[in-house]
Amino acid sequence: MSYTQNDIPDFLQNVGAQLTDAEQRIDTDILEPVIFSDSFLRFQLQNKGILNPKSRITFSFNSPAKDSFVPLGNGIKSLVQRARLVIGGKTICEVDDWAHYDFYKSLFIDQQVVKEREQYMSGRAISNGVVYNDETNDSEYVGLDLGNEFIVNATATDTNMVLKPFQKLNNQPVFSISLDELIPCLRNQSLPLFMLKEDVQIELTLASTIGKRACFEESLHADKDTPITLNQNECRLIADYTFLDGETMNAYAKQYSNMSYTFLEPRLTRTTLTSGADWNDQVRNVGGAGRRVPKMFVMLSSDKMGKDGGNTGTQTAGHNQLTLLNDYRAIAPFSGTEANGLYASLTVNVKKNDNFIFPIDRTNSALHYHGVQQTEGMAPQITRTMFSRHGNALANNKFEGYTINQQEQLSGQFFVNAYRFPDGERVDSRGLEVHFKYSGLDTDTAPFTQRVYIEVEKVVSIVDGITTVDFQ
Repeated sequence: MSYTQNDIPDFLQNVGAQLTDAEQRIDTDILEPVIFSDSFLRFQLQNKGILNPKSRITFSFNSPAKDSFVPLGNGIKSLVQRARLVIGGKTICEVDDWAHYDFYKSLFIDQQVVKEREQYMSGRAISNGVVYNDETNDSEYVGLDLGNEFIVNATATDTNMVLKPFQKLNNQPVFSISLDELIPCLRNQSLPLFMLKEDVQIELTLASTIGKRACFEESLHADKDTPITLNQNECRLIADYTFLDGETMNAYAKQYSNMSYTFLEPRLTRTTLTSGADWNDQVRNVGGAGRRVPKMFVMLSSDKMGKDGGNTGTQTAGHNQLTLLNDYRAIAPFSGTEANGLYASLTVNVKKNDNFIFPIDRTNSALHYHGVQQTEGMAPQITRTMFSRHGNALANNKFEGYTINQQEQLSGQFFVNAYRFPDGERVDSRGLEVHFKYSGLDTDTAPFTQRVYIEVEKVVSIVDGITTVDFQ
């Protein structure tokens, strides 16, 4: 057998000094907030190494001495109302109503990851599994699967699952959020802090201490206004920095002295829907004029989902802490009078640059679900009943005293609608328009808040240690 020059590996042709051991070191700093209050936090990063975007900020609460827990939909992330990255006094990335934004993003976390990791790290606890009928091998329904037993010493209607003891806030668990979750421009991007000549800060505006941070077990409806305050001793930024050998770091800084990358920043528009006149045949302009907007998602919430007397009370404003999800939900159409699985519907279309993205308005809930899957490239990790109320698949059980069934707590509370714009064209001066009609919403829980997030392309540039940001 004969060989040609092309058959000889390069390292055999160029015999000489070979790099066999590139030195790499990981340092971890535990940083205290430079500003701390129960409404605002500021952390300042050190300008050294390359920041790992999986660095985490830890949080814990002072013991409320009550049987309370973080919302199941997004866990400790309900604490953050706004997240902001500031470099050299310039806002690089900012997300308003961040906890609602993260509620949507959390729908795509694999349920096994939620069960085995997230409920310990962030307190999120939406993971589904089959429910067997009273110690038999028959299964007809789906329920929450968090590693606890469903059926021992219980009947189908009395099963009351509870969280693990360490998750109750009176035991002062320590939860955390990663930086790439908080700040979209850090997603999949390591920030070369050693190259920056400006201060780098992360600012967090926090949710109200009463009502927005936690949920209370069903029997504690009289304690709903108990403040949930931060424990300053457990509020830290655990920052991981990567260092290479000096020669490699210098070569990196020289090669990338003029670097840039793109990211998607969510921009929020919010409106209140008070009556049928507001949610029937409406057109909303949600911005984006002159920008590249690859996708958009829409959610509907209400401040009157909780009942003042627990399961048997009446729905009253400011009682969402008496639910399993608190304020962080996306409500599916429901007038309160439907029967036999025939529910109200949402008819919707989106206009971009004088053209509708769908040739026919979408009404079918399966198409709404498909739109979410198509936009994000994967299916949300929820059941059909949790999305649109259809299917009647939720087990008739209780969780922390709250009834979970076809019309309570989790049913129809994950109805996020998402739309993508793959054409790559900029939005014209008119902006994006959402045309929508809810055929029925429960007037007992009105008014509703409709949130529309558009994700806008932006560019971060680092030139000679100075950071700037602009729209793509």
